[in-house]
Amino acid sequence: MLLKLKTIIRQPSLIAIILIPVFVVCAHYNQSKWLGQSVIRHDVISYYAYLPAAFIEKDIKLSFINDGNEGTYGAEYKYWPVKTSDGKRIIKMSMGMAYLYSPFFFIAHALAEPLGFKADGFSQPYHYAVQFSGLLYLFIALFWLRKLLLKFYSEWITFLSIIIIYFGTNLLCYSTIQSALSHQYNFFLFTGLIYFSIKWLQTTKIKHTAVIGIFIGMLVIARPTNIILSLFIVLYNIPNMSAFKERIALLTKNYLQVSLVILISFLVFLPQIIYWKITTGHYLYFSYVGEGFYFNNPHLLKILFSFRNGWLTYSPLMFLSLMGLWFLYKNKNPYFLPVIVITPIMLYIFSCWWCWWYGGSFGFRTMIDLYPILCFGIAALLQFILQKSKAVKIAGFCVITFFILLNMFQTIQHHYNIMQYDSMTFAAYKDRFFKITRAECDKSLLERPDYELAKKGIDATIPFVGE
Repeated sequence: MLLKLKTIIRQPSLIAIILIPVFVVCAHYNQSKWLGQSVIRHDVISYYAYLPAAFIEKDIKLSFINDGNEGTYGAEYKYWPVKTSDGKRIIKMSMGMAYLYSPFFFIAHALAEPLGFKADGFSQPYHYAVQFSGLLYLFIALFWLRKLLLKFYSEWITFLSIIIIYFGTNLLCYSTIQSALSHQYNFFLFTGLIYFSIKWLQTTKIKHTAVIGIFIGMLVIARPTNIILSLFIVLYNIPNMSAFKERIALLTKNYLQVSLVILISFLVFLPQIIYWKITTGHYLYFSYVGEGFYFNNPHLLKILFSFRNGWLTYSPLMFLSLMGLWFLYKNKNPYFLPVIVITPIMLYIFSCWWCWWYGGSFGFRTMIDLYPILCFGIAALLQFILQKSKAVKIAGFCVITFFILLNMFQTIQHHYNIMQYDSMTFAAYKDRFFKITRAECDKSLLERPDYELAKKGIDATIPFVGE
């Protein structure tokens, strides 16, 4: 036993991936959101609704909802369907998250009645199951990410990189306070795609081919724009044009396996196509009625630096990742090309969405999906810092510690809506910096985005009302 303990102590990165799930469990029990049945709310309803509709109501067309009772379902946080142009009701979000929730849903469904709860899909056991579902995916993702980092960096750099990517960014918020939203799940899916893509590139084994197909299919059905992430297998470890030609030759040579990846990905997505056909009559259907992208009007600077959920404004430690790009390039790290190609493409796509601040958020939450590759920029910069003088090391770690503590504090502020979710301004940020109650805050400094104009591609604000 003592020997095992010494082994763990010599592997600080292992301590990190044990510490974080323990922290998440404590955070969940501190909130106990399932007691107030406040886990399956807002966007989560539309991710989750496929499960009770299919397996409890036995009606994926939602015909049990009509004009007379729709308001009741909405008030009870059960179903939030959108209407098609011909009046049919469909679930807005694609069903990828329902796939990921499903093992936990079935456990909750089996236990609900024996525990004295309604087996209706929305009683406490279901909220509890959804609240904790992301914990397993987060742990697996961190386990894979640790193994990936250790191929290039020391135990301590891997430890610090994982601590920074978790406690120093909004991944902390989206694995605790808003754990049922899609971001830590996408973090898991992209980490899995990276992990098994590298294994396939090393071995070209058929079992890795099948797993890659599953991960790509899951990424796309969770969020269709995630198809861009599949570029990783083309871009990884490509230092020059000669290597790129060799990669294309490898993929061409293994065309049957590439075809299998496409087939499996399609099969993962097929239930969504069947659902759309049954409910709308179309094999492909854009269910975000009245919403869309404005590709001629990106908001790149705003999604990076705005006080209305700007990524680097609320996760400033991710500057380390951007600074580390130089060292990824200098050291010919195989992650350099995936980072500099995939990240700008995804940033551009994110910035063109009509609601560029992504509704009620803490920081720019969609960037969490990219943290598995951005983590390597952090590691590269840490390696550089650790090679410098003692003074540089101390200064660097003081800065890192400060911003980790700031992120943790502001995450708590977000929980209590002190860091307001969609209406922050620079003036409001200054006013609320380090405040611990909303009563201390000046609401007049907030500016509410005009959602209706935003849907038309016009960025405007209206007077703030409420909190």
